[in-house]
Amino acid sequence: MDHDHRMPPRQRLIKIAVGVGMIVLGCVIFSISKAQDPQNRAAIVGIVVIFVGLTWVGQGFRGHKELVVHQEKETDPGDEIPPIQTGFGLILAWLVPGLGHYYIGRKQKALLYFGVITATFLAGVFLAQGRNINYSRDGVYFLAYIFNAAETGLGWLFTRHLEFDHTIPNLRVGFLYTAVACLLNLVVVIDFFNTCNRTRRVAA
Repeated sequence: MDHDHRMPPRQRLIKIAVGVGMIVLGCVIFSISKAQDPQNRAAIVGIVVIFVGLTWVGQGFRGHKELVVHQEKETDPGDEIPPIQTGFGLILAWLVPGLGHYYIGRKQKALLYFGVITATFLAGVFLAQGRNINYSRDGVYFLAYIFNAAETGLGWLFTRHLEFDHTIPNLRVGFLYTAVACLLNLVVVIDFFNTCNRTRRVAA
């Protein structure tokens, strides 16, 4: 049976308008942070808001409903995902980017999420020369790192012995890259939860 996944024109316009608003808000947050805070910590929030805004604008222009269950080719949308499996998948998604989606059969999404988030995470570690994954060095950024548990744990394990024995030009950029990667994994965890809920509604 064919399903229409097109959004109504009004819904598309609302999604585009909200997306543009989020992009503007993200730019404002980034600018204020850069002007008021030498370490530019709030830039993480600004970048995430811009990223979400771009996603909404893209969905509005494409005119397709967001993450429609019927479009998933890898798992029968009629297969209900029980709450226990959802809970276990949430833990997996928190531990490793994309692992929750892989667990329920969304393998293409899992590989995409893992590749993008892990590459961004490692780019931050590289730019900071491994000095950015430690609570004692910057607790504010480390609060973001908790949303990507396994990679943060491994990063801390392998870099905890490194000291600030020389100047690192891109240290703050490294903090920012790694924190953004971890916050993006929070978005992935939320997407996993929503996917499970939609699948249960379709199965019902």
